[in-house]
Amino acid sequence: MNKIVTFQISKGEDGFYVASADSLAIITQGKTFEDLLNNIREAIEISLDDFSGKNIKNAFPPVMMNMDFSEIAHA
Repeated sequence: MNKIVTFQISKGEDGFYVASADSLAIITQGKTFEDLLNNIREAIEISLDDFSGKNIKNAFPPVMMNMDFSEIAHA
């Protein structure tokens, strides 16, 4: 059975993107959005490897993200 991991993403006061998982104890950040995505992938791999005791690199779960765009300035 596939598990979907949902993240809430916002931009912190320091300009970093911050993501927290709804169903796992994961909070991570990245200076760029690409950095954040890489950190999310790594955090999920570590979390689920620890949970299941198995390597899940080939069974990465789908990720759903909700972003808060309220901090984005309009030109």
